[in-house]
Amino acid sequence: MADEVDLIADLNAEDDDGLGWSTLADASDPERIVPGAMLLAGNRYGQAVVRIVAVDDDGQVHFTILPGPVAKNRHLLGRSVA
Repeated sequence: MADEVDLIADLNAEDDDGLGWSTLADASDPERIVPGAMLLAGNRYGQAVVRIVAVDDDGQVHFTILPGPVAKNRHLLGRSVA
């Protein structure tokens, strides 16, 4: 069973600070993309649970990838941390 991705992202792409990044336009529900939110990100090649670090005024989203497989971190999906 495939999980529905909250944020389409290339998990190998990094910004200048070494964080993963995507855009609000690639979110299934942009209102859920807030700092601290734990979401499923990725694409058909790979997925991971991520923690949103920042959302820029121009819609760029920065995140960290949680270590381990999605199955290990699935219980965190939909939660927020400060």
